[in-house]
Parts: sequence; structure tokens; C-alpha cells
Amino acid sequence: MSLDTGGNGKQIIHAGIQGAGCSIPADLEGGDFFDFIPLGEDQLIVAIGDVMGKGMRAAGQMKELCTILHACTRKDLSLLEIINQLAAIGGKQLHRAGSFATLCLISYERQHNCLTCLSAGHPSPVIFSGRNIHVPRVRGVALGFLEEYQGTRPEQVVLSCGDVVILYTDGLVEARDANGQNYGLNRLKEIVAANTCLDAVELQEVILNDLFTFTGCRQQRDDVTLVILKKELEKGGECHGNQGE
Repeated sequence: MSLDTGGNGKQIIHAGIQGAGCSIPADLEGGDFFDFIPLGEDQLIVAIGDVMGKGMRAAGQMKELCTILHACTRKDLSLLEIINQLAAIGGKQLHRAGSFATLCLISYERQHNCLTCLSAGHPSPVIFSGRNIHVPRVRGVALGFLEEYQGTRPEQVVLSCGDVVILYTDGLVEARDANGQNYGLNRLKEIVAANTCLDAVELQEVILNDLFTFTGCRQQRDDVTLVILKKELEKGGECHGNQGE
């Protein structure tokens, strides 16, 4: 079940995954978006994206993309088919408006503990597994430039219990302090690596507190969006699926 936490935050526990996300607009309305879309009992789709610009126009384009995305997930399509539909329909609308959007899609299937990811011009997710940090090499052209998706094939990663997946928009890593220094991906990796024992909601709070400490709570030029996924232990204290085989 997905729970709104007020403002632009949302939490979910589904298919053995804890999810927490929030979006902080730079204007009254933002162009960043994220969503958790449960499919059946054992699959979860996660999307995060960034529409060029900010304000009402970007927010409207973001809502149109979300509507198309939800329609696609009801058709039992693969991630590649979904992103092709988004490029063909949503991308055409963005192109006509002189805009574009980046997007990262993730599908998690509990049966095999398998996470599949695909990107259209968006920063890749960062996966923390024990002491290892993995950034999938998924690349693609942002929506709005072409009528058909062009990019790498989806990458699949098997998750173990306790693994953490971070998704973000560039507004987070490009947030600036009083001296004009960026928060940066390295700092994000360090704060996550030191706190993977926390649940998704707690980890989100730690990251945002660190971000606000860094920026001094200054108004930023771009929307900031953060999504955290954590693989849970199943009932009985064991992971579901093929781990250990």
C-alpha cells in the first residue's frame, strides 16, 4: 500500500521492498516527478524523472507523462516497451512544446529478487550491497528528442536482503552551499554507505538533513527529488527467491 506523507513525499512497502521518496520544488510547482506503481503482489515499478524547466508549465508536462506511464503499466509491458510508448506519445508532446524530460525506470520482481533498470537521459541508480557500490551502465536519449527510444538495453541486478537503491534528480547533487560548491554524488554515496542499516524512511531523513546542513537551507535553482528503495527480509528472517543458489 502506498502512503502519502504530506507535501511531496510518499512511502510504500510492496513485494519485499521498502520505498521512500520526496520531491522539493524550486518553485511553487516542480517539474520533477517520482512514483511507485505496484503490479500484483510481487512486482513494483519505480519511476523518477525531470521535465525541463520549472513552474506550472513543467508541472503540467510532468502530470501528462505520469498519466501515460500509468496507462502503460496496465498493459503488462516490459520496461523497454513502456519507455518506447513514453517516447512515442509523451516525447512527441514534449517536442511540440519545445521541452524534454529525463526518466529512469526500475522494475523489481520478488520471485527472482531481480531489479531491472532503464534510463532515458537520467542519472543511473546507485546500488549499495554490503561494501560494494554499483552504478548500472544504462544510458539513453531523453524524451522529447526522438519519437523512438534510443539507448542501452535494460540492466538486471539481483538484490540481496538489506541492499539499498538510490534514485535522484540532478537538482540533488547540484545543490549548492554558500560558496557555490555542489553537494555532489560522492557525498551522497558516502552518507548512504555509512547508513545502510537504516530503513528507507530513516535513510531519506538522514540524507535530507545532510543536504540541508550543506546548503544552509538556501533556496535552490532546481527541484530536488530523492527516492530510496531497500530490500527487506521476508517473513521468517529469510530472503524470498533464489538467493544463495
